[in-house]
Amino acid sequence: MLVIGGGIQTVQDWIAILGLTGAVGLMVTALLTIGVASFLTAGVLCLIWRYRGKLVRDHNLRLMRFGIPPFPSFHLLNALRIPRPVFRVELGGMRGVALTLAVVALGFGIAFAVVIVSTDDTPVWPESGAEYALPVVFGEKLDPDPETPGERSMTLLAGFADGARLDKVVLKNLDLGKSGLTDAFVIQRGSGVTGSNAYVWVGEVTITNSSARTLNWGNMELGTVSLSPKTDGHAQEITVDNTIPDLVIDSDRGSGTYTAEDSKVDRVILQINGNNGVSIGELIVDGVTAHTGDWQWDWLKGGRLTMDSSNEIGTGDGIDLSDANWANTIKARSITDSIIDTPISVR
Repeated sequence: MLVIGGGIQTVQDWIAILGLTGAVGLMVTALLTIGVASFLTAGVLCLIWRYRGKLVRDHNLRLMRFGIPPFPSFHLLNALRIPRPVFRVELGGMRGVALTLAVVALGFGIAFAVVIVSTDDTPVWPESGAEYALPVVFGEKLDPDPETPGERSMTLLAGFADGARLDKVVLKNLDLGKSGLTDAFVIQRGSGVTGSNAYVWVGEVTITNSSARTLNWGNMELGTVSLSPKTDGHAQEITVDNTIPDLVIDSDRGSGTYTAEDSKVDRVILQINGNNGVSIGELIVDGVTAHTGDWQWDWLKGGRLTMDSSNEIGTGDGIDLSDANWANTIKARSITDSIIDTPISVR
């Protein structure tokens, strides 16, 4: 079995070299494996059939045809002259070879499908330790973090396909933080992604019941901003710009809702994977808490952002030192600042 499994893996690796990966590569590997195994098995059966006379002592043994025993005779059936089915299978000639090949291929196909279903470890949203390209819910496992190369990554990397459109993204009751990581909750651009459209475009952002040790936001354009979290010192330097328009994303056509909740992960990364960005009707952050790492958001354009007083940011080093920072690279048409400075230590 190990030899067979190694051979199948080798075939899949060769196919990957040709550029066929993921589901397509798996499908091609399955078809090749089933085809080769079926031809070999059918060939062996044909050889056994051809030389059956030498393999059994009774050379007069006739196995060219066999039939299913007829149904018992019933007087009523005979009286009504109801025909009784008679099944006969020809095993001789090309018909026999074709039938044998078909049966063997079907058997291998069913067995291969059962093995794939029972052993498939492809991550499915919102399983952590994987990178997704929403709206596709099947992900790829992440390599260990450079900071902790000996440990499996439990990061939830919610990437967005270029130009994707989502109705709602909900992050609820997530416990973040891992020793050695400097960030906990990030919005970022992927490698090589640039341009004026490479943003997370959101109609409305709502943040409640969340906490982190530090917060650093920048590179945003927002219609209206309402900030009233409790912070252990803050710096709010958002630039007022009356030219920032309201952003309305209401159409649900061709979009979906994606929820991650009640989970413990190393960190959450929302990543823009294309120059056309991603459009999201509503981003809801509720109960996302990080005992380690920075809450760092960039590259977001939104219609309305609300962060209420149920949120807490602080390291406990005193309100004279800023733990929450909203940089002047954030532009907004309207700002409501009700931030409360109070001693807080998030751990």
